[in-house]
Amino acid sequence: MTGDNMNVMECVKISLASIVSNKLRTLLTIIGITIGISSVIAIISIGKGGQTAILNEFDKLGTNSINIRAKTGVVQGKDILRLDDAVNIEKYIPQAESVTPVFNGFGLIKNNNKIREAYIWGIDKDFKDIFSLELLHGRLINQNDTRLARNVVVIDNVVAKKLFHRGNVIGKTINLIVRKDSVILTIIGVVKNSNEIFDNIFDEQVPTFIYMPITTLQRIYNSNYVDFISVKVGKGENPDEVGIKIVNFLERSHHTSQKYYAENMLKQREQVRRVTNILTYIIGAIGAISLIVGGIGIMNIMLVSVKERTKEIGIRKAVGARKGDILKQFLTEAVLLTLIGGIMGIATGIFFSWLLSVFSGLPMEISMPTIIIALLFSAFIGILFGVYPAQKASNLDPIEALRYE
Repeated sequence: MTGDNMNVMECVKISLASIVSNKLRTLLTIIGITIGISSVIAIISIGKGGQTAILNEFDKLGTNSINIRAKTGVVQGKDILRLDDAVNIEKYIPQAESVTPVFNGFGLIKNNNKIREAYIWGIDKDFKDIFSLELLHGRLINQNDTRLARNVVVIDNVVAKKLFHRGNVIGKTINLIVRKDSVILTIIGVVKNSNEIFDNIFDEQVPTFIYMPITTLQRIYNSNYVDFISVKVGKGENPDEVGIKIVNFLERSHHTSQKYYAENMLKQREQVRRVTNILTYIIGAIGAISLIVGGIGIMNIMLVSVKERTKEIGIRKAVGARKGDILKQFLTEAVLLTLIGGIMGIATGIFFSWLLSVFSGLPMEISMPTIIIALLFSAFIGILFGVYPAQKASNLDPIEALRYE
């Protein structure tokens, strides 16, 4: 440790001895780093888990499908989509494996004094071929339901339990209120709630989905159009090319141009993935701001340490320690402090992620790259805020340092 350069192990041993000798100060010093890293880990793990849950639900909407829609501002009664369009697409477009028209509405479902907001899907028998519905009891909408515009409905298991306190409610009735109209619907099926995770978190803040014959919902709304037509693309077919073909077909059928467009659901999924990624990392970055506070704490404590060990530094320089040796030792100590804080932060972040996952139902997703980046960032904070104290220590005059009391 005299004329030769100090090796890394010597630096680590001396730094650890200094850290251990001041346990309380060390704990208070690294708490800012621990809070910052744990916040980032918890935010990213829950954010990634939430993203996975959202994408899984998105996959149930059929990622190998396209949605055909009329552009806004079309002339009512001329350039809109109708049930016949869905029939013709299935008949004349061979690349369309399955076609289902969809009409959406919003209303309230009621049983006695219990009321729940509902997003209504007006569908036909082919809906199940494109959108994933897990049937628990009864049956789904069939051809006769649509042809006869029956007052029947399929609800999910969560609503069944909230309105009737039981899972199997086949044959029971609910009151659907749309605008000022009220319709009695008979429950013919119960499906698994596809938004159960978010329903657990937000409870009744998230509207439930109910499914009924498209013709019944059109009658309630006094409408003859559909909101969109969902098309399952055949295996090996390019969704974008099939979408263009369908749009061209509709424009020829309606004697119009540039009034329709196709949504590629796989591209929509990718956009959702990108947006949720950006949001997760932005929120994580905001949480990381507390690391700056932790870094300032590290710098302050290291400056105190330099002052307390001024005489020690003078003795070491007098017996041959180089400027670089002193710099290396204090920088190592700063990095070790932040790494210890980082490790504690990772453990705390994982624990709180797990705790939140248990109570909310949201999955947690911890990746090794996230942990490695957190540790590297901790070390970077140590270097960034440890450089100044380390330089100050290395620049001390040995004679003045030996005189220091």
